[in-house]
Amino acid sequence: MSEIIKKIIIIIIVILAAVGMTFVVTSLMFSDNKKSDKDYFADEHTVFVKETTPTDAEKNKATDSDSEPVAFVTSEPEVTSEEALEDITGNASAGDAISHEKYQIPENTNDTQAPVIFINNTNVTITLGTTFNIKDYIGYGDDVDRDVEVITEASVNTSVTGSYKVNYKLRDDAGHETPSVMNVNVVDSVPDSEESGLQYKAESFADFAEKYKTDNTSLGIDVSRWQSSIDFQKVKEAGCEFVIIRIGGYDDGNHYTDKFYAQNIRNAKAAGLKVGIYWHAEESTPDEVRSSVNYMMGVLDNAELDFPIAYDWEDFAKFEEHHMNIQDLNDCYEVFVDEVNDRGYTACLYNSKNFLDTVWKNERNNKVWLAHYTDKTDYTGEYYMWQHSSIGRIPGIDGAVDLDILYK
Repeated sequence: MSEIIKKIIIIIIVILAAVGMTFVVTSLMFSDNKKSDKDYFADEHTVFVKETTPTDAEKNKATDSDSEPVAFVTSEPEVTSEEALEDITGNASAGDAISHEKYQIPENTNDTQAPVIFINNTNVTITLGTTFNIKDYIGYGDDVDRDVEVITEASVNTSVTGSYKVNYKLRDDAGHETPSVMNVNVVDSVPDSEESGLQYKAESFADFAEKYKTDNTSLGIDVSRWQSSIDFQKVKEAGCEFVIIRIGGYDDGNHYTDKFYAQNIRNAKAAGLKVGIYWHAEESTPDEVRSSVNYMMGVLDNAELDFPIAYDWEDFAKFEEHHMNIQDLNDCYEVFVDEVNDRGYTACLYNSKNFLDTVWKNERNNKVWLAHYTDKTDYTGEYYMWQHSSIGRIPGIDGAVDLDILYK
């Protein structure tokens, strides 16, 4: 073989090798780009997206309230929100009035505020020999920190009667502090309410109506199993126009149905009263909220309501035991709103003036049911209903009942 032919063969081999390497590099580049388009983790709130066709078992798992959410990308046509609602409720028209955007859970890492004392018992009386733990008498939380430190600057000797001044402060991870003081009285025995003069005067529904019934108000009550069996016909004849009924709740990690709910809503409707429900909430995560709404909707069974479903979270005395921060709690409420709206209902926030001022953000301005036990509230926010008293009396109910004013 001549030298010229050898050189030609070498040149051809080099050219072929260069073309092959270019093909490999190009393929890898396109492969990486495709992967970055579909497979990603942005943060803890981003759902991992898989480009695949789900099996029937996977679809069932994806809608199971006890399973982690999985988003499937398929070639099926996009389902509109109205069609999805029709599939859930059997009533597409219920979704026509729902147009608000879904709540996006924010990242909450910028700690700018000092811890908040929700429950502040400044004067505590305990008996001799009782173990004193200041955390049993306060409720507290922080905008970011989920484990606020409680620092006490004095001790209480419960083996000796006397009065002890306990200075304490709350400190979050960012170093913000909130100071306070508690007086602890150690006594031989604690008097009961009658001996101490702590008695309450009940308010009759007739007196309530005389004060608060106008052309622009409706008067009602809210009830639960604590009112036991109720004669709603007598309740209506006394001038009551509506009733808000506890459907159930979430307590110590378990869902429950109020044992008088079924007969309450049935008999209240039969008496011609307008009806609503409230959910006793103690969830601490969005997933727990979603599970609770699924449970609640099963109990509600598509019943017609005259009022938004009230979200009632009140466990502020033990807030720190939920290992959440204030933003977490607000996230739970906003997720509740979305989940309820997706089922064709609306939601509102129930809470006391104190916590509406210090805890709740209500970022999308949903209706508020205010609890403030006073003759004239000084709450400056907007509210559509006011729970005026917890010591009302009305024919048809043995014992106390909450009294409510609805503004038209």
